[in-house]
Amino acid sequence: MIKHLMLHFKEAMTTTYHPNDSTFDWFQTELGQTFGIQKTSLADKERELLSALFQPVETLNQDSLTLIQRKWIDYLYSENNDGQSPLPAEHSTVRFYYFYLKQTMDDKQSFEEAIRGIIHSDLIIWLDFSHGIIIEDKPTTTSEVESFKDLSASLTTDFYIESTFYIGQIQKNDADLNRKFALEHSCFQAMDRSANQEKALTFYEALPLLIIKAPSSLKKDILSNHLVETLEERETLHTIATFLQSNLNASSTAKRLFIHRNSLHYRLERLLEKTGVDIRTFSNATFMFLAIMLVRHEN
Repeated sequence: MIKHLMLHFKEAMTTTYHPNDSTFDWFQTELGQTFGIQKTSLADKERELLSALFQPVETLNQDSLTLIQRKWIDYLYSENNDGQSPLPAEHSTVRFYYFYLKQTMDDKQSFEEAIRGIIHSDLIIWLDFSHGIIIEDKPTTTSEVESFKDLSASLTTDFYIESTFYIGQIQKNDADLNRKFALEHSCFQAMDRSANQEKALTFYEALPLLIIKAPSSLKKDILSNHLVETLEERETLHTIATFLQSNLNASSTAKRLFIHRNSLHYRLERLLEKTGVDIRTFSNATFMFLAIMLVRHEN
């Protein structure tokens, strides 16, 4: 359906949600995907038909937002911002979490308290009544994916609300941060949430699915600057490549690198600390292989 609408409305339609853009009428599919069509391109009958087929998205009252939430929305979504991240300069990294609810959540306070029980963040921003982002300004290397799966199950059991959580990369707090956010967000919006058995996915686990769903979005730019810079370090790249070629076997990798196994462990821990990617797990190793291919191809 979305593809047919895009063929009809062409440039007047977007699947990238902008919460402060009132020039669009916004709608949400049963799968939770949000799209917008410019108001000037919609006839009244078309608007009525779309409202019957899809759930109209009511934008939130911006007056209810705190000052720091407004700053983040302006920074992430407005083209007229000063390009300065709301994070203090001493905060070198940040991680974005994305949540999509199939139904409207009335008890937002309980939802937010549950989120704070998983990650230490007060920056929970609702972009509409069923979709939002969470900003973790001091991200840990672990992503708490299992806790988000448990939360999704609880929402279904207690509130009869189906939910999906996506956990982003560890991003560098630099001048490129808002562009990296936009790329990452658009990738997750392209995901077919009905096809995912898992209700919580990291970016690293989702990348192979994106190859199937949105192959045109697979460019080096979707990778965090932290990860790209790490993959451009010769020793680190050689260590990763050897570990993958050794079928994730630490002893074999250490022998091929002519280093002690403890030295290999230190390198892999340092990689995890810098990027949030533990390549000792199969899904993360798969992601890293694809990331290396992306970087090599564009370089």
